[in-house]
Amino acid sequence: MTSVTASDESERRVAQALSARASGAGRGSTRPARRASARSGTGAGLALLIALLAGAVLGTALALISLLAPGVLPPLG
Repeated sequence: MTSVTASDESERRVAQALSARASGAGRGSTRPARRASARSGTGAGLALLIALLAGAVLGTALALISLLAPGVLPPLG
C-alpha cells in the first residue's frame, strides 16, 4: 500500500506546472520572442572607448610634463 504525502503531491504539481510552462500550454496569446538589436551595446562600448582614449591622452600628457619640465608636478611620495 502506497501513501501519497503532501510533499509528493506538491512536487508532482510543480513538475506539471514546469512542463506546461516549457511547452507553452496555458498561454492566452503567443508572442514572438524579442530579438536584441545589434546596437544594444553600442552606447556602453562607445563610452568605454572614449574613457580609454581620454586616459591614454591624460597619461601621455602627464608623462611628457614630468619628463620635459621636472619639478612642475608635485611629488606623490
